[in-house]
This record gives sequence, structure tokens and C-alpha cells, in this order.
Amino acid sequence: MLAVALFIWINEVNQLWFMNWNTSGSQLPDAIWANLTLVADTLFAVAALLIAASVSAKPNGPRLLGQSLVLLILGGLFVHVFKQGLNIPRPPSVLAEGSYHLIGPKLKHESFPSGHAFTALSCFALLALNQSKLYLSAVLLTIGGLAALSRVMVAAHWPLDIFVGGGFGILFAWLSVQLEGRVAFFQRNGWRFFALILLTLASAALAFHDDRYPDTQLLGVTASLIAVILAIRHYWQPLIRFMRQQQKPE
Repeated sequence: MLAVALFIWINEVNQLWFMNWNTSGSQLPDAIWANLTLVADTLFAVAALLIAASVSAKPNGPRLLGQSLVLLILGGLFVHVFKQGLNIPRPPSVLAEGSYHLIGPKLKHESFPSGHAFTALSCFALLALNQSKLYLSAVLLTIGGLAALSRVMVAAHWPLDIFVGGGFGILFAWLSVQLEGRVAFFQRNGWRFFALILLTLASAALAFHDDRYPDTQLLGVTASLIAVILAIRHYWQPLIRFMRQQQKPE
């Protein structure tokens, strides 16, 4: 993805690719691209990670919690430093109104890199790295790629933004797995417990999140409920039971 980004930059085809992709994507219903953009939202990605961590057998589930928190912290710092530092204009700031297909809010600033593309590819790459079946990895990365692509289709980002954001997202997912596996601090129960708290709260917030895109409420609420229910069943209920047993007099 970073090699493609370099090709786009060297050959100055960023705007051309945007217009071609955005026009082609407009043939599909807006709801498809809007929901794929929701998949790339941080709150949805957190819910997906919590679902996977809840249904995964031990020790993979707790490890995924720790890796997720590492990824959220490092990824958040990386994306926001570059986005706010560079403050590159988005397509609606550059292109004439009506020359492109807009879905949802008209965003104008902090285009590079795409935070949604970073989130989508880092999340689904992290899930792919935590399972061994090649076809599942392909499915997960395809979903992440389509979610990243949706940012061009809703006219929120240039192709260069999503290739750089997505490429670094995959690298940061790999880095998070390496750090969690090599740094003892990230393997502590306290770190994983903090990750569980954060992911549960963020997943619950997804049900009330207004992403300003059409027809996304059903997907958001459904993912939120599934994530919270599974977390309660697989983590919070056993934890409460354990704490009660510890409080019983011998």
C-alpha cells in the first residue's frame, strides 16, 4: 500500500484516481459506503476487537485485549500528530461543488493520512495476525480494505490518504503484536484489565454514536450490543464471580 502511495505521489494521479473511484462508487447505494465507513470508525473497530477478544480461547483473548490497547495508543498518536501537523485540505476544499459524489458530512481539513483507513486496516490486520487460517486473513483484510476505500467514495479523503493510512495501519498492527509479545508490562493483568474497561466503555458508546452518515444506526447499535453482551458473559461475569469468592471467609 505504501508503494502504491508512492506511485500516486510521483505520478501526480491523486485527483484523477479520486474522481474515477468516486464516480464509479456512486453507482452503488450510499448506504453501502456509509456503513463501510462506519466499519472504519474507531468505536466500531474497538467493538470488533472486543468481540474477537471475547470469543477467542485463552490465552489469545486476553492477549488480543493487550495488543488492542497498544494499537489504540500508538495509532492515535501517529494519526493525530500527522493530521493536525500537516492539515492538508480534503477533496471538498479543492474540488468544485457538484463535481464529485458526497455522502455524509462535508469535511474540509486534516486529510492526510486517513484516520479511518488506518483504523480499518490496523484493526482487521490485528485480527488476521491472531488467527492462523489464510482464508480468514484474506476475508478480514478485504473488509478492512473496503472500509478504507469507502473514504474516497464518501468524498472524505484522497486515494493517497487511504494508502498511507492503511499501509501504516498494517505496520502498526504488526508492531503492536511484537510489543505485546516482547514487553512484559503489556502482558500484565493490570494492562489487560484497563484494556477491557476501555474497550467495553467504547463499545457501549458506539450505540449512541452519531457518525453523521446515512443508514448506519442499525449496524452501530447491533455491533455495540453484541460486543458488550459478549464482554459481560466472557469477562465481567467470571471476574465478578472470582472477586466474590475471594471475599468469602475461609
